[in-house]
Formats: sequence, C-alpha cells, structure tokens
Amino acid sequence: SIKWTRNQLFLRSRMLQKTRGVNSWNAFVKAQLKAENEGLGRGDRTKLTAFIAENKATLLREYRKLTFAEKQAYNACVLEDRQAKNRTARANPKAIKHDVNAAFTFMDREVCCAILIILSLLSPPVHTNITEIYSQWMALHARTGLEGFYVAVRGGIEDLAEPKVFFTEKSQKFVRDVLGVEPQHLGLKLEAFIISKLDEHVTLNRQRPLNKLISECRTLIQDNLEFILMEKNTSGEVKMNYTNYERAIVERHGVELTKWPLPGGVKNPSKVGGRAQVQALLDALQSKSCKWVSFSDEELVKRMKDNRARHARGEQVYVQRKARARVSQPKSKATVNTDDELSSSSSSDSDSDSDSDSDSDSD
Repeated sequence: SIKWTRNQLFLRSRMLQKTRGVNSWNAFVKAQLKAENEGLGRGDRTKLTAFIAENKATLLREYRKLTFAEKQAYNACVLEDRQAKNRTARANPKAIKHDVNAAFTFMDREVCCAILIILSLLSPPVHTNITEIYSQWMALHARTGLEGFYVAVRGGIEDLAEPKVFFTEKSQKFVRDVLGVEPQHLGLKLEAFIISKLDEHVTLNRQRPLNKLISECRTLIQDNLEFILMEKNTSGEVKMNYTNYERAIVERHGVELTKWPLPGGVKNPSKVGGRAQVQALLDALQSKSCKWVSFSDEELVKRMKDNRARHARGEQVYVQRKARARVSQPKSKATVNTDDELSSSSSSDSDSDSDSDSDSDSD
C-alpha cells in the first residue's frame, strides 16, 4: 500500500542511519557459530549464548591468533550479510505519536525563536521572558498581526496521535461564519474524512474552463511537434498548420500525428466539438496514445501518392490558398503636355479681347 511504502522510505532511512560499525570479535564468533550449526535444523541449532559459554576459552585463544587481515575478512563477511538482508521497517504507533508531539513542540520552539528575534529588533528593545508567552502561536499573532489556523490529524486508524489545532480569533470567526462549523469540529471532520478513506472515493466535480482545455491541447501538439522535428534535425521554427495539415506538415516535414481520437481527422482543437470531445483529445495527448511519428522515405512517398489520389477523387486534402484581393483604381495619365495647355489658354484670352474690341466699335 501507499502507507506501507511511505513507512519504508522514512522509517527505513532512519534504521540505515543508525547502523553500527562492525566488531571483529562479534564477526569472528558469528562465523564460528555458523560453522557449528552447518547442516542442522532450526530446532537443533546451538544458541549464541550457550555456544559462547561452552567455548569461551577456545574462542578467546583462537581470536588472539588472528592477524589484522583475517579480522578484516570476518568484518567484510558481516557487511556483505547486512547488504543482502532485506530490512523491513515496522511502524510503532506509540513511536509515531511521540514523533508527532516532538515535531509540533519543535515548531513552537521555532516560533518562540522568531518572536525573540522580532522583540530584539524593536526600538526601544523589549525585554521579556519566554515563560511569559502563554501561547507561542498567539504571541506571534500579537507581535506580527498574522491571522490563520492549522489542523493536523492522524493518517490512519492505527495511529494514536491526537488532533493538533490552532486558530487565531479572526480565523475562528471565519470558520464559524463562512464555513459554518465550529473550529474544533473542523478538526474532527477532517480526522473522520481521513480515517474513513473518503479521500479515495470522493472526486471533485470542478470543471476547468473550455478555453483552458483547448489551449492545453494546442500546447501539447506544438511542443511534441517541435520535439520530433528536433530529433529529425529540422532547422527553423515550425508552427502547427491545422488548415493545410497534409501539405504543410506531413508532406513537408515527414511526420504525422497518429491515433487522432476523434472523427474527421486532425483539426484545430477549437473545432473538434464540445467539452467532451476536447477532453477526450486532451486525455489522448497526455497519455501519449495520440503522438507524433516520423515517416521513412518510402512511407512518405506512398503517403503523398495517396493524398493526390484522394484529392483527385474530390476529397479536400489540400486547401488552396486564398488569392490576394486587388483594389482597382482609375489610372492617371502617364504624361501631361504643359506647352499645349499654355497655348490653348493664351489663344482663349486673345479671342476674348478681340470680342470686347468689336463690341466697343459697334457702339
């Protein structure tokens, strides 16, 4: 189970840290006892204490004859046995309880040290005795204005540690008025929730926004595309092209997004459908069931032939680029003859003068 594994990781690490050094006498006696019990059944073997009592003089005489190298050889055998032995940590509920109490005592001691540091920095300095602080956490609240609470409960029915709770005045009001529960009851409810293992069966029904799911799908597709192109030593930045996927991505770079979980082929995640479809696509991308793969040269040639055949049958494999719109404007004259304009304007002026002279003569 998860709890057993956790105990092995944490408690066993303590056991390994407390390993004693090897004693040459003990290693020698162990080797002699092993030789004495060689081939005997479990009930017929000689006990260590009895073996030493019966053969103490002989063992001491033989041990004095050993050289330094022989003693080191016996020590090496003991170390090998320790390495080969599979040590299993067994959790002691009372030891765990004392460990929890010691941890919170240490937390209080740290808070006391922080308070003393704050007091020493005040101007003028405030002198106080640590025994005058009736509660370390309340003292920290009084000195710094911090508000909050903590609740710590045991993690299993076999544990003996009692709930550890702390609430400042405003946090108590928050729990009562906003959460609608007494502060002490909050600790009891948390303990009941953990002990009854409701955390393994209750699932939160909070939905993520649809645009977040779509954005995550796009990010996964783009990141994996960049990774596989980097493996192919493709230079330059390549953006995912959903509109012309076959031409711009598959045929140009020789990669394909396989096992697309939705009907209709690869398309922009924003156009695959509703929340259910986007979530299915996200699950497939996260589990790597939908992933990018590279084509060999033969596979790429075959894919290009198939795409052209499908396009010839009327399937929209390739999307034509839209033609750039051109705005038609009337063209101006290429050149303007200024001499003609000047001559025409002068002739019109002379005609008007002659007309005025003839009118005056008639009068």
